[in-house]
Amino acid sequence: MEGWSKKDIIARRKSFFEKYKNFFVFDIETVKDESMFDSIANDKEKERDSNGEFLSVPFHKIVAISFMIVKDGNIETFESFSSQDEFTLLNYFWNNYKKAHSFSQNRSKITHFPVLVSVNGKDFDMPVIKLRSLKYPDKIQERFFMSIYMDRFDRWEDNYPRYTNRYTPYHIDIPVDIFGRKISLKNLCYLCGIPVKQEGEGGLVQEYYQDGDLEKIAKYCAEDVKATALLFSYINRYLLDCVYNFPDFEEILKINPEVNTV
Repeated sequence: MEGWSKKDIIARRKSFFEKYKNFFVFDIETVKDESMFDSIANDKEKERDSNGEFLSVPFHKIVAISFMIVKDGNIETFESFSSQDEFTLLNYFWNNYKKAHSFSQNRSKITHFPVLVSVNGKDFDMPVIKLRSLKYPDKIQERFFMSIYMDRFDRWEDNYPRYTNRYTPYHIDIPVDIFGRKISLKNLCYLCGIPVKQEGEGGLVQEYYQDGDLEKIAKYCAEDVKATALLFSYINRYLLDCVYNFPDFEEILKINPEVNTV
């Protein structure tokens, strides 16, 4: 069998990646769910907490969500929202996840599903979002689009994403999917010359929340989303030969988030 030429490979790659036109870059900030922890945490979990170790996923209460929606290479939305009402944040997330889809002219059919882009989002951000959504199933407005994320019936993703599949091409968790390892956003950005964390420190989110400084949390979360988008743009340009129709590094640098608090 003859090997593929460079021209063949380029053509096949282009054909494969053409369907990925929409992107949803996202991040969350959390604090300890004090009520849940006090009610059901076991001795081992209490010991981890007293030692300052990272709590297991269910004990994380969402206090901020930020996202950037990209369609056909253009940034449509860059927003960050912080609230003391977790339901408001989750409802906000699923509503905007819906907006990241593209629809036919009469809106009877989804024409493009979004590719999620995150840093360590497969093991933390999305599990937290899904688990915390269990508290509000009857109140979330876009339950159908939440179900799209949860669905697993199209095993080979011929026409429909399986977002919960670790190897899905519809969620690019940059450290594990590009580099095969868990790596912090700060480390990745340092290697690419991308500035991060000008607004605060992650370990202080609990303090900001207790002080009622929601705007600072929202801005901090937005910095992570902007850094993640810059990182993905950098990787797309220099490592992936621009296979994704994603905004240029310089375009992302210029944009600032719309910050909301409730």
